[in-house]
Amino acid sequence: MIMRKIIMSAALALALCILIQAGAVFAQDSNKGGTPGPTDLPAFLNGLGKKVSNFKTLKTDFTQEKELAIFKNKIILKGRIYLQKPGMLAWHVDKPIKYSVVITDKLIRQWDEETNQVQEIALAKNPVLKNILNQITVWFLGDYSSLLEYNNVQVLQKSPLIIEFTPKETNIAKKVIKGIAVTFREDEKYLKQIKIQENSGDVTTIIFMNTVLDAPVDSRSFEVKGGA
Repeated sequence: MIMRKIIMSAALALALCILIQAGAVFAQDSNKGGTPGPTDLPAFLNGLGKKVSNFKTLKTDFTQEKELAIFKNKIILKGRIYLQKPGMLAWHVDKPIKYSVVITDKLIRQWDEETNQVQEIALAKNPVLKNILNQITVWFLGDYSSLLEYNNVQVLQKSPLIIEFTPKETNIAKKVIKGIAVTFREDEKYLKQIKIQENSGDVTTIIFMNTVLDAPVDSRSFEVKGGA
């Protein structure tokens, strides 16, 4: 029961982190040293945003490693992610237990095989989650100018591109996230890895594999039960 709750919370939190990252990972250059950042940051962000946002559907396999501060062993989750514009995301965990989260512009639905129950969260009653989902629209449009004031960014490496961001005091993500390092694919059209450090001391690493852009996506992929 404890392990199921940990896996469910980790999967849901990570799905939301994907949305937070998608809307806010590109932000103000912190100039903290290391690899020199771009001299014209807005132009760099817009160019990168056009590369990454130039798709309508996406499907990818993932492996998630969760290092909990209170445990020595890692929790490893494996599954699939589906994205469809404008703002539909499905996160299916296949191992070690089956668990699904589907997020639309109106609600969040989640299901796990142990209870075999579907739970719904209406976004109209949760402005924080609704705001996060609104940011994904900004991500797809490549308009990052409204996000520059909320985060600090350091370019850790240029090839492959690795960007680290830390939320500023005014960013709601700061309550949970200490920092996120994002590694891009060589073509910079999508992500290869996300490493999330939480204030609790937990560390989550997600590795994306077999990513296909503009792939045919069945409507069943956005169901919390039986997505394939």
